[in-house]
Amino acid sequence: MTSPSTLDRYWIPLGAGAHVVRVSGRTYEALAAFVQRRPRRALYHSALVATTADGRYTMEMTPVAGPAGREARGVVAEGAVGTGGRGGSGCSATRSAAGETG
Repeated sequence: MTSPSTLDRYWIPLGAGAHVVRVSGRTYEALAAFVQRRPRRALYHSALVATTADGRYTMEMTPVAGPAGREARGVVAEGAVGTGGRGGSGCSATRSAAGETG
């Protein structure tokens, strides 16, 4: 019997594994909320896990690394984040890795 293909989305609190990321993210969000005169919002990191008959693939959104770090981190695409008048701006990279679970 063949296993069904699945696509799971994960929302991970920003800085779940690193204190400096958590603190700097909260500081940035507090300043952005103050400037935009709105309540603070929770910040999340996103990841997708695709499971197919060929295997399991993990894709995560991460900050853009310098040119030397792209290949080592498995970056397959980069692009703008928060465009379209929603108040955010910046860049993000997509990492993809076969066989990893997180």
